[in-house]
Amino acid sequence: MPRTTSSRGNCRTASWNGAAGIERSMVAIVTMVLATSALSITLAPASEAEPPSPPLPLFESEPPAGVIVDEPAAADIQLVTADLIMVQADEKASPERDKQEQQDRQEQKDRDAAKNACGEQSKDCKEALKNLRDDGIETIALDIRVGGRPGSDYPCECRLEGETFQPRRFATTTMTWKAAGNCHKPLYFEDWNLERYGHSHGPLDPVFSAAHFFVTLPVLPYKMGVELPWECVYPLGYYRPGNCAPWTVPAAPISCRGFAVEAATVTGLLFLLP
Repeated sequence: MPRTTSSRGNCRTASWNGAAGIERSMVAIVTMVLATSALSITLAPASEAEPPSPPLPLFESEPPAGVIVDEPAAADIQLVTADLIMVQADEKASPERDKQEQQDRQEQKDRDAAKNACGEQSKDCKEALKNLRDDGIETIALDIRVGGRPGSDYPCECRLEGETFQPRRFATTTMTWKAAGNCHKPLYFEDWNLERYGHSHGPLDPVFSAAHFFVTLPVLPYKMGVELPWECVYPLGYYRPGNCAPWTVPAAPISCRGFAVEAATVTGLLFLLP
C-alpha cells in the first residue's frame, strides 16, 4: 500500500509540473504577442505620415554615355536616373521653346516695322481729324462764287459779247416728229366717227350701230379682199387725240382683188344653197 500511494503521488506531481510549464509557456507567448501588437500600433502613425518614396525607374536599356554604373546603391541609381530624365526632357523642350521665342521676336519686328511705316500717314491722319473736328457751322460761307484764277483753278469762260439785245427775237427751233410703229389687224366693222372721235347720235346709237353692222356684213368679203386678214394696218392719217375732228364719211375703196373675192364668195354661196 505505501508503495502504491507513493507512485500515485509522483504521477500527480509530474502532471502538475507539466501543466505549470505549459501554462508559463502560454503566458510568455501571449505576452510577446501583446507587446508586438502594441509596438506596431505605436509605430503605425509614423509610417503613415512619411510613406516611403517610390523607386524611380531605372534605365530602359543601356545607360547613356558618361555614366558609370559599378554596383552603386539603389538610392544613388534613382537620383542619377531622375537627373538624366530631367536633362532629356529639357533637351526635348528646348527646340520648341527656341522656335516660340523666334516667332515672338519676328512678330515684334513686324509690329515695329508697321508702326514705323505708317508714322507719317498717322500724323497726317491725326491732323486731318483735328481739322475736321475744328470745322464748325460758323465756318460755312454763303458766297457761291467761284474763287481762284481762271485757267488754273477753273476753265476760262468764253462770253458772247458785242451783241445788242432785241426783244422777242427767239431762236429758231426745229422739231422733228416720228410716227409711232404701232399697228393692228384690219377692223372690218369699225365705226370711225363713234369709236375714234366720239361723235354720238344720243339714244339712237344702238340703232345706227346695228345698221352699220348689217350693212357691212354683205360686203365683208370685199373688205377682206381690200385688206387681207393677216396684214398690219397703221393708224396714220387719223386725227390725233385732242384735235378738232369733224364728222367724216369714209370713202369706199376700189380694188380689183376685193371684187374678185366678193364674186367668188357669192358664187360659192349660190352653189352651196339648194
